[in-house]
Amino acid sequence: MNLRFFPGLNNFRGMTRESARRDIMAGLSVAAVGLPVGLAYAAMMGVPPVAGLWAAIAGMLGYALFGSSRTLIVGPDTATCTLIAATLTGMALTSPEDRLVAATGIALTVGVGCLIARVLRLGVLANLLSRPVLIGYMAGVAITLGLSQLSGLTGVGLRNSGLVHPFLELSHRVQEIRIPTLCLGLASCLLLVAFKRWRPTWPGPILLVVGGCLLSWLFDFPGLGIAVVGEVPAGLPGISLPVRLEGVDSILLGAAGVLVVSFSSGIVTARSFAARTGEHVDPNRELVGFGAANVAAGLFQGFVVTGADSRTAVGLVAGGSSPLVSVSAALALAIVVGLLSAPLFWLPQAVLSAILLLAAASLFDVTAFMRLARISRIELAFGILAAVGVVGFGVLQGVAVSVGATLLYAMYVSGNPRDALLGRLPGESVLGKLHLNPDAHPVPGTVIWLFESSIWFFNADAFRRRARDVIAQAAGDTQWFVLDAEAMTQADADAVEALYELKRELDARNITLLVAGGHGQFRMALERSGLVKKIGRDKIFGTPEQAVEAIERWRQAPPVTLA
Repeated sequence: MNLRFFPGLNNFRGMTRESARRDIMAGLSVAAVGLPVGLAYAAMMGVPPVAGLWAAIAGMLGYALFGSSRTLIVGPDTATCTLIAATLTGMALTSPEDRLVAATGIALTVGVGCLIARVLRLGVLANLLSRPVLIGYMAGVAITLGLSQLSGLTGVGLRNSGLVHPFLELSHRVQEIRIPTLCLGLASCLLLVAFKRWRPTWPGPILLVVGGCLLSWLFDFPGLGIAVVGEVPAGLPGISLPVRLEGVDSILLGAAGVLVVSFSSGIVTARSFAARTGEHVDPNRELVGFGAANVAAGLFQGFVVTGADSRTAVGLVAGGSSPLVSVSAALALAIVVGLLSAPLFWLPQAVLSAILLLAAASLFDVTAFMRLARISRIELAFGILAAVGVVGFGVLQGVAVSVGATLLYAMYVSGNPRDALLGRLPGESVLGKLHLNPDAHPVPGTVIWLFESSIWFFNADAFRRRARDVIAQAAGDTQWFVLDAEAMTQADADAVEALYELKRELDARNITLLVAGGHGQFRMALERSGLVKKIGRDKIFGTPEQAVEAIERWRQAPPVTLA
């Protein structure tokens, strides 16, 4: 098979019999968690419940063939499903069948939109996600995912979210805690920990699901007040192309918003897990993977899917390492929907909550935060901000706040770059920064100034201000001013004007300007603006050392200047 047409198949390379066995077991764990999640999201959107399973099955198979990540699991997601539900409600659709047709249309539109975005190479926008943001996002997801299991573990339907409010609400409703549910949940957690510690090769989540269903059937858990998954709709979908002209404008408008939300959520999830596993994720290939997943989900009467953090975490904890996890999870769901939906009626919600709680615990990487603290406290602050934002405001809002903060910080740093005066180092031919090298001394009659950035509109004022300070502090016998432009690769109109002003101020003080270094667009801007002619080609050098050598030659034999 030509892998060029199915790039995701490259991720199956290197598999062994043992890794394939682990991936299949991990896929069964993912299916066990994905089944109730798919049903819940479909119910929330007002479409037939089984549509959530169809979306998960088709989406996982589509992503396995075209996605770039080996470990990412796609499926229904809170943010996208909430946005789709709002769009369907705004279209005044009431029947589940009509809502499903519109939802599948949105899925197809989102899928095609992802493929168009890939052609336009818009995946580069994912570069706005810095490592501290990804680490904080993962920690926030871990906390949110863990806290969301309180209801399943206690049997109390908690209404509040966040870091503190669920515990406060639970403290006021202690009398509602169902002791059998709590005991079952805690026992399930202990069993999973025991499996991981003493029998790591055993498929703990699968054994727990099978054992939970069997015990629930034998002892009638619903009769004891222990919540179970309940009835699972049966039946597999056929290929259907939802063509309906009514409301197409609303579908297109809703799909545009869903595309932004689903890709943002998906790429954050993909990159966060990739950072943990050492995997490289190509954002443009992710657009292809998400596009294929959503086209498949739409054709098979599902709705929009994206990167699913909880299911990806379950797959990783279970030892998954390839797209075979997605394939086996999809096949398991298909078998359940087609043949084995009845036994899953008895699956206790507390068992699922225990599986998700242990998966959440594995996501919180304390070591990564400690590493950030050693590298940069400001980056540690961004990681904490991302985690707090995800817990307090939701995934996308939290990530948006932290990305905005990092961009503002990047603009602040770029707008206020470092600078330094250079001088000779004893016994060295190169120049060094005077404030870092106490033994260095200035070149007589010469100021050598390094501005550690390209000049742009947002830092041109900083360049002017610092240049004036340096000129004002220069000694009275200064004849030469060397601008070390080795860090400068770009220049816009504000940069050119700032350099002209520097030239005029130096001319007014009878100080000669020399430019050393500069690359690419910066040099082209000097040429096109006429600055090279204004400064003089003989005063443009490749390095500040070359400029100093020329100054020393000129001192011995001053250049002849034409009147």
